[in-house]
Amino acid sequence: MEKNQYIEFQDRVINLYIEHPEVKQIWKSLDSKRMWRSRGIDNFNSPHHMFLMGKSRVEKTQAVKRYAEQSVKQSGRTFYYDEEGSKIKIIPVVYAEIPDRFTPKEFYNNIIEGLGAIKLYGRVEVGQLKDRALYLLKKHRTEMLVLDELNYLLPYANKTKAQAMELVKGLANKAGVCLICVGTPEIEVLRTMNEQFIGRYPPRTIPRFEECDDSFISLLNKIELELGLEKPIGLADSALGYPLVLHKLSLGFIGWLVPMLQNAMDIIGVMEPDFDDFNVLNRLNGNILIEAQRNVVGDITKNDIKKILRGKTN
Repeated sequence: MEKNQYIEFQDRVINLYIEHPEVKQIWKSLDSKRMWRSRGIDNFNSPHHMFLMGKSRVEKTQAVKRYAEQSVKQSGRTFYYDEEGSKIKIIPVVYAEIPDRFTPKEFYNNIIEGLGAIKLYGRVEVGQLKDRALYLLKKHRTEMLVLDELNYLLPYANKTKAQAMELVKGLANKAGVCLICVGTPEIEVLRTMNEQFIGRYPPRTIPRFEECDDSFISLLNKIELELGLEKPIGLADSALGYPLVLHKLSLGFIGWLVPMLQNAMDIIGVMEPDFDDFNVLNRLNGNILIEAQRNVVGDITKNDIKKILRGKTN
């Protein structure tokens, strides 16, 4: 059965995703880094790597995960046949997380899992796991490795941090991949541990929208376009007051703005099984948005907000 316009709208609400303007520029930069590597440029002094930073809720993880997913579609070829005639999946960009309890074994195992393989446990040496990770990166023709959640390294002693960063650097060098390290601004301490890291890992930042300015209003316009209504709600209409309210409630974080709008749609009845009238959108107002904010972020206090804006939380 074909979907009707109301179910299609519900789907657009559920799947609503908007990139920060800076994200598109970062994606272009990542494309460029992969191009240089794939063309055989083997100068390790060149900045083919990156430290991607931003406060929590600016959607860093969503940005790199989507980039990894899109890289498969854009590569043209999704598989190749090896010398034995086996069909091998091409994974241009691999996404993996630093383990929350860091050990070399868990580090390599997370990369193995990111490549779609099964983690190896039991009586297995670190060297075997490293060799397995390297083998899989080359087997799947990986050009870029994204390591998220570098914040998990911050509580450790400097010796462990240094060991972890050397493992990260060594793996990238031996595999010949671009390396993208992702975390909050606090991971800058890892990037600046020695001069080599500073030169090899230039920083990029995804900021929040600090002001309700033209860039934030442009973002709201993009949301309206993604929702695809014949008659816009007016989220970007300053005369209706939505931009100021949405900016104040979200603090300019896309990671709060989008879930708030989705929850507001749920509150006014858009997500009900019998939804069949776009006039319910007229119920949207400031009180609904305040209720949606509370549903999304909870009973957040002023002190919580201060900590978030200072970057003291993960």
